[in-house]
Amino acid sequence: MTKDFSNPASMQPDSPLLPSLNLFTMFRLGLFQMGLGIMSLLTLGVLNRVMIKELAIPATIVAGAIAMNQFVAPARIWFGQMSDSKPIFGMHRTGYVWVGAALFTVASFLAVQVVWRLGDSVQAQGLNSAQTYGWIGFLAFVFALYGLAISFSSTPYAALLVDISDEHDRPRLVGVVWSMLMVGIIVGAIITAGLLRQVDLDAPLATVQAAINRIFTVVPAIVFGLALLATVGVEKKYSRYSVRSILVEREDQITLGRALKILTASRQTGLFFVFLLVMTLSLFFQEPVLEPYGGTIFGMTIAETSVGMSVGGRILHIADFGGLYGQSWPAEGHLNYLWDSIGDYDHGGAESDAGFDGG
Repeated sequence: MTKDFSNPASMQPDSPLLPSLNLFTMFRLGLFQMGLGIMSLLTLGVLNRVMIKELAIPATIVAGAIAMNQFVAPARIWFGQMSDSKPIFGMHRTGYVWVGAALFTVASFLAVQVVWRLGDSVQAQGLNSAQTYGWIGFLAFVFALYGLAISFSSTPYAALLVDISDEHDRPRLVGVVWSMLMVGIIVGAIITAGLLRQVDLDAPLATVQAAINRIFTVVPAIVFGLALLATVGVEKKYSRYSVRSILVEREDQITLGRALKILTASRQTGLFFVFLLVMTLSLFFQEPVLEPYGGTIFGMTIAETSVGMSVGGRILHIADFGGLYGQSWPAEGHLNYLWDSIGDYDHGGAESDAGFDGG
């Protein structure tokens, strides 16, 4: 049965009014983004430095392998649509967040072990050997799995933010959550610097391996705990998904094609995704060379490049693009304006909010 969205009366919830988000819950939700910030520092600020500087793996190979986690990003569309239609653990969003967090934390540790094997192969047989090519391919595959796991968790998480918020509290929620991403980068740098403080610039490889293995065991476990703490109980208490969806309990309620139509219906949506494309490219252009540059040219240790080069570069880029975004978007709230413009699109009697949740 569908609702008549041309009649305002039919837009009223069929269930009692759900509670509004409080500031504590917003900051709790931000713990997940904080965890992603920490993980980005480990994979893009520490691991690439070790591969290029300490293991002498060519930057082209390192950049290509790490880029695989972004290459699989289009899978986010599919994962979002899956979370719309197929709950995990009885929840449309939270189950995906938990499973994805477990997978990307395990994948990050696996990537480190493959890096050591690749470094051994490069030292023993050089780059032009079948064994080295095999390890390069396997490393790229692991980073692709890591990217898929990130997408599997972060896309339903973004949809959860829409599900649990209303127009009046959504801008504040988005602001808090994305601020926590930068907090995570800073916290990750502090943790990494503390755990790597004993690793000198020319420390033996065995010392570097022991320290990196410890970091990629302890920190991902903390990140997984943050993901659980951020989301447990939130969806059941605050989610408006069942109210906003029009064909509840049907797997075909929001098809992938339907979601794509909604996402492409608004010019503002297209501009927003162009902005995201440019921002992502600019953020990651620096990644293959920034930390190795600090180690090679300035003689900085891994701990020092993690704090100085990695944190400084990321926060400056995020701040720069945040300023550009704020200048180019209408004053009534950046992401809220985007969501509202998508919500204005009504095609065939389907509520567009529900379609956007999975994007």
